[in-house]
Amino acid sequence: MPMSLFTRASPATIDVEADADYDCTCGECPETKISRRTSMRIMYGVLQAMHDLRNEAERHEPNTIIGDVDLRCTYPYNWIPPDVGELHREALIGAYNILLVIYIILQDGGVPDPQAIREICEKEEDQLQFTNDYIQCGGTVVYILDELTNQVEADLRGEACHVDSDEQAEVLEQIRPCVLDNNLHYWRTALGLD
Repeated sequence: MPMSLFTRASPATIDVEADADYDCTCGECPETKISRRTSMRIMYGVLQAMHDLRNEAERHEPNTIIGDVDLRCTYPYNWIPPDVGELHREALIGAYNILLVIYIILQDGGVPDPQAIREICEKEEDQLQFTNDYIQCGGTVVYILDELTNQVEADLRGEACHVDSDEQAEVLEQIRPCVLDNNLHYWRTALGLD
């Protein structure tokens, strides 16, 4: 994967009530009310998940069936729905590629709603291999978006699997704070998850 996909990124922290209706205070938020800091935090969550899924997939040979139930109850297997029967290594790569699409949409300033993700996955099927393997094992785009949102919320509560990187902290410090920062209510609304 070319690292150039990751160098175009850009979007810190005032706690607000999750379902309260606030207006932007930074002057930079789009109509969706998803602040730049919130977008950047989500993007870093996507990058971490992609890194972990790729590392896990690389531990297995192609076409390997991952049958260890205890292993499948650990991170990063949370990206795979828990009731999946037969799980092949390629489903991990498919989840990785769906997350890549989410990252690119966010990086371009868009909202990665399920339909937009599906359209890109279909259009770029040759480049985004194994997304169908992920879908065939019971995974969905909505499941990944919901899991991503849950992980970012856990991060904001201080319950994350990973500590924020120094790079992430530096990037967030460079973005003007907004009352909408870390308010995932608008994120969920834009994605149709609420």
